[in-house]
Amino acid sequence: MKVIAPVRDHDTFGSGLFGASRDGGKRTHSGIDFACYPGSIVLACSSGTVTKLGYPYGDDPHYRYVEVTDHDLRRFRYFYVKPTVSMNQMIIKGGALGTSQELNRRYVGITEHVHLEIKDQNDEFLDPGEYII
Repeated sequence: MKVIAPVRDHDTFGSGLFGASRDGGKRTHSGIDFACYPGSIVLACSSGTVTKLGYPYGDDPHYRYVEVTDHDLRRFRYFYVKPTVSMNQMIIKGGALGTSQELNRRYVGITEHVHLEIKDQNDEFLDPGEYII
């Protein structure tokens, strides 16, 4: 059975939809936010190799992300995920990547979620909804 969390609805920080307006229209949301409870297991939506275990914020090493690169060199980045995988590890679609982290520590009142963004070989953002929904 395939389980996909609901997309984060509009809250005081905006909408979790791809392309949603940010900063009064100065930029757009580069991924999709999937609502979930902190500590939820995050599964890969594509097979590939773990190519980065990063930190989305330079001022806060608590928050992490996992990047998985598929055979078409698309980079799937799962933000606010405490990794349980290692660099260069092969991942199959549906395999566990880690657990979701609590965002209210940084963004008080935000709907808890995991942010997924996908970049192609040209570093362009792709709509994750076209790949997983």
